[in-house]
Amino acid sequence: MSKPVLILMHGVGVHTSDSFKAEVVEAAKKALKRYPSYQQLDFEAEFEAIHSISYDSEFEAMREAISNSASTIENYIKQHLGGVDIPNLASQLINIDASLGQDRFINTHALDVLLYLSLFGEKVRGYVNTELLTIFKRYPIGTPIHLVCHSLGTSVAHDALNELFTFGEPDDTQLRAQDYRLHSYWTFANVSNLVTSVSGLTSGLNSKIKPGSEGVISEFYNIYHELDPICFDIFKRFDPPNNNSWIDNNTYSSSYRKIVNKDVSRKDTHSIQGYIEDPNVSYPFFYTLIESFDPSQEERDEADTKFVHLASLVQAIKNYQSTGNFSSDLKGFIKAIKALGTFTEGDG
Repeated sequence: MSKPVLILMHGVGVHTSDSFKAEVVEAAKKALKRYPSYQQLDFEAEFEAIHSISYDSEFEAMREAISNSASTIENYIKQHLGGVDIPNLASQLINIDASLGQDRFINTHALDVLLYLSLFGEKVRGYVNTELLTIFKRYPIGTPIHLVCHSLGTSVAHDALNELFTFGEPDDTQLRAQDYRLHSYWTFANVSNLVTSVSGLTSGLNSKIKPGSEGVISEFYNIYHELDPICFDIFKRFDPPNNNSWIDNNTYSSSYRKIVNKDVSRKDTHSIQGYIEDPNVSYPFFYTLIESFDPSQEERDEADTKFVHLASLVQAIKNYQSTGNFSSDLKGFIKAIKALGTFTEGDG
C-alpha cells in the first residue's frame, strides 16, 4: 500500500502553510514521545506528503484594505463585499464594530469570520478548491488521503469539499465522489454549523461531507474541548445526533467518532496543539494515520500517564468564561473569541 497523504487546514488568525504544518507536526512529535516504542518515529516520514493549505493571505489583503479605509467594518462589508442581503447576516452585522472593539484591525481574529460570511468567502473557497483538486489529482485513485482542519478551517474545508465532490458528472473543477474519497476527516472545534446557519450555504447535516454511501468520508472524527469557548453549545457546535437524521445508525456507530477533551495542557483551550496532544485524540490520530502504530494496552496506559493536566488552570478558565455573558449570535461568538485571546495573552 502506498503511503498516505495528509492535508492540513488552519483556523482563524495569522498563519502560513509552513507555520500551521509546524504546529501540527510539533504536537504529533510531542505526543509520540510518550510511547516508548515510537519515540524515534519520524511523523513526517510516515506520509507521502503533508500538504498544508493556507488561505490567510487572502484574508490579510482584505484586512489591510479595511484598515486603510475610512469605513466601518459593517459598512465596508456591505458596500464592497456584498452578500449581506442574506437576512441573518444583515441583521447580525448591525453595530458589529462595537463588538470587535478598538483593536478590530490588529488583535482580533473575529474579522476573518465576518469576511468569510460575505461574498469574499467565495474567493476563499475557490482558492481552497483549486488546491484540493490539485492535491487529489496528484496521487493515484485509492491513495489514502486524510484531512485535518481546525476552527474556521472546519467551515472552509466543509464548504469547499461540498463544492469539490459530486455524485454526478464532474466538470473540470470537481471530483467524482465514486472515485475519490477522504480516508479520514478530522475536525477540531467544528464551527461549520454556526457559519452555515448565517451564510445560507449547505449545512453539514445536509451535505456530502459525511461517512456512508451518500458521503465522501470513510471515517469522521469530530473533536472539541468542553472548555473551548468556540465550541459552547450556544454557538451551534457541529454535534449530529444518532437518530438516523444525518446518517444511519450503523454508519454513525462504525464510522463517526465524537471525542470530547476535558483535560487542560495550556491556557489556550482552542489550541490545535493542545487538541492533538491530548491522549483522547493522540491514540486514534496515530492509529488511523500511521500504519505501524499499534502499541499494547500497557504502553498506551503508560503514555497516558505522561500527559500533563494543569488542573490549576481549570478554575481560572471557568471563571473568565462564566463572566463572559456570551449571546448565541454572531456578536456573542466574536465576544467569545476576544475573551479567549485576552485570557490567553494575560498574566493570570
